[in-house]
Amino acid sequence: MTGGTTDGAGSAGRAGRRQGAPRGRTEQANALASFVLEVTDGVTLRELAERYHVGKTVWGEYRSGQKLVPLDLLERLVADRTPDEATRVSRTRTARRLHAAAVDAAAVDAAAGPPEPGAVSDPGPSAPMDTPPRRRRHRLAVGLTVTAAVAVVALLLLVALLPSGSEDISAGGKPPSGGASQNGSPPVRAAPLTGTGVFAIGPDGDGVLQWDGPGAGDWTRIGDTAKRLWAGPAGLFATGVRGDGLFAYGGSPGRWHQVGEPGADFAISGTRVYRLAPDRGSVHVWDGRGTSWTWVGGPASKLYGGGPGLFATNPKDGRIFKYAGRPGEWEFVGTAGADFALTDRHLYGLTPDRAMVTRWLAPETRDADEKWTWAAGPAGALFAGAAGLFSTDPTGTRLRHYAKNAWHDIGPAGAEVRVAGREVFVLTDDRTSVRRWDPRTDTWSRVGGPAGTLAVTVPRAGP
Repeated sequence: MTGGTTDGAGSAGRAGRRQGAPRGRTEQANALASFVLEVTDGVTLRELAERYHVGKTVWGEYRSGQKLVPLDLLERLVADRTPDEATRVSRTRTARRLHAAAVDAAAVDAAAGPPEPGAVSDPGPSAPMDTPPRRRRHRLAVGLTVTAAVAVVALLLLVALLPSGSEDISAGGKPPSGGASQNGSPPVRAAPLTGTGVFAIGPDGDGVLQWDGPGAGDWTRIGDTAKRLWAGPAGLFATGVRGDGLFAYGGSPGRWHQVGEPGADFAISGTRVYRLAPDRGSVHVWDGRGTSWTWVGGPASKLYGGGPGLFATNPKDGRIFKYAGRPGEWEFVGTAGADFALTDRHLYGLTPDRAMVTRWLAPETRDADEKWTWAAGPAGALFAGAAGLFSTDPTGTRLRHYAKNAWHDIGPAGAEVRVAGREVFVLTDDRTSVRRWDPRTDTWSRVGGPAGTLAVTVPRAGP
């Protein structure tokens, strides 16, 4: 088995230095690093950074064992680097076993506490600030430790690469429970949002702003830049804060922490945050701290989160499924639709021809033939939240409220519509004004602007 390369180095015939032996805190971390080195043999750090949007330094740490590669990134790496399906399934099982062992060993190592009195901390010249220092007694002990580690790593890899007779090939899509984490990850948590809140990104991504409420009529700048926002009881999340990863708002202006890698889509249901991998090949749930995520499902095209739970559409035929709460378990809900939306209680679907809106009856009924019922007539797009169901008309220019089994026109649709706990917020077509509709008075008022995009939170509902 050949080792990996540093930036500028590749397989035989390519210039550069070979990467040295793994330098992780545990034998299991070194085994995982050796596996990553094998999978990425012939690929430079620069190529990995460009392909997966993770920095060269971090990739070096993944391949040296100083950090544990996140599980979802490891699975993508194996899939990309293993074209043969049978080999890919076997290799994926190996990757998951090695990763689970490394995560468990890291937890045990962390619980062991700081170095014993007299031990010398030596993080090394390339160790990051958040990587715990390695322990070194003296030269002889180091030599013996390295020799033993190499032997154990070789044994672990040999055992891990053996085929597992107890696993069915269909289990290749269901990894064990437990999330992806990085060695030394700080205990980052998002600040929960308990009431209705309105957030905006300024024009051209300049500034993340929070509305101070009807009485204040002003906005507070809580971040410098962002591309997209997601908000819910779990907190406020954004991409484009510093790079393409997902960041959580820490509750005070300027306090943002990265909690995940880039994703094709994100969704919030209650206190849970879900991520669709960039290649849309898997769905993951944030474990609530640091950068730890757990696999919960396979390929999807879009995620929908709200009070009733998490839903996802199938990328092949558009069918919609509901996450049952356990990794790999999804309930079939219905066939493809032009759009779906979630209130705090119900899932609504727009038929593919946009001629009718229907409401999902489950769990109200157990009748397999009566899962959906008619709700309203034609619509262009659906929007929903705790304040109810809304839609654009078939032309896409007017916004309507669903009440008493019918659509009621309430004003221009604008560029964006966000449904909060009681009100609806619209970003006008020219994005120069944010307007608020109050259903109690059926009136509109300007609350801010200009803005590039909006996000709202609602009072907690759902799991």
